[in-house]
Amino acid sequence: MDALDEIRKRYHLAPPTFANICKIGTQPERSTIFQTSCTAIELQTFTIRPAERNWLRHINEHTCIPYPIREPVTEPWHKASLLVQIDLSGQPWPTKITQATRKELHGDLMRIYLVFDQVLRCIIDVLGHRGDGRGVSVGLDVLRSLHARVWEGSGGSGSGMELLQIDGIGTARLKKLGEAGVRTVRRLAGLECYHIERLMSRNPPYGQTLLRQVARFPLLTLVVESLGENRTPLEGDGGLWMVGVVMGYENEALPVWKGKTPWVSCVIESRDEKDNGRLVWFWRGSVKRLEGDGGRGKEVVVGVTGYQGCKLRVTLACEVLVGTMLHKDFEL
Repeated sequence: MDALDEIRKRYHLAPPTFANICKIGTQPERSTIFQTSCTAIELQTFTIRPAERNWLRHINEHTCIPYPIREPVTEPWHKASLLVQIDLSGQPWPTKITQATRKELHGDLMRIYLVFDQVLRCIIDVLGHRGDGRGVSVGLDVLRSLHARVWEGSGGSGSGMELLQIDGIGTARLKKLGEAGVRTVRRLAGLECYHIERLMSRNPPYGQTLLRQVARFPLLTLVVESLGENRTPLEGDGGLWMVGVVMGYENEALPVWKGKTPWVSCVIESRDEKDNGRLVWFWRGSVKRLEGDGGRGKEVVVGVTGYQGCKLRVTLACEVLVGTMLHKDFEL
């Protein structure tokens, strides 16, 4: 059995869904991976009910979503796409539906997310099998956004959207924090409880309760350094270079978010003109494995084929939380 057959059987997806995944081009954009997930055969059961039609059209035509549908909104994949996009946008759902219809849509959305999770993980594995490092990073970006229920980097750098992951913070409180220059969980965690209460116009112990929650949000650390060449380059080939990677976290206690210990992934990809986007190395594991000895973190030495001056990028992030991603660009 070859590797692709193993991946197909691992996720139990319909043959047309898997075939569509295998058609994704090299170094895909976020939009390509998202749309491929939306068109999975497994989502065909989520047909548009009569009471939902105008509401879905309103989302498509009158809300700020990144990927509007360019054709009449009639297909099940249109519904899946629009439901996920409005949910990840941080905007309140339009009110032009009954409470019963809203309840049905929320139930559909939870099941749609389960399908998306399987399809996205399959996409990441297929792109990893190809050695497409850029594709793996983008796939992890979409997976992280789906689980966090907000787009990674949505609204641009410093938009504050990552704060919506915190229980009790909605759009109104997000605005208050943004006006005070608080746009990241890391920044919020550094405030005093009384400062939070003043910003939010809330009484104690609101600040302490919020700080206890964000104290366990993973504050990842990443150190990367070239350790030099390990052998003489062969003709037409690069040398073998050793790269030291140290992954850890700043939190005083083991990060736990909403009762679960997050998993993290680390991707090294080439950023060089000769082989831009090539997957160099991939690691995935529980944040528990980042504890290391003496609090320094998990230390790994990676062998990289390349040449002096070759450009690489290392990306470390939690798989289910936005606002945790770290990039390190360096040269051999």
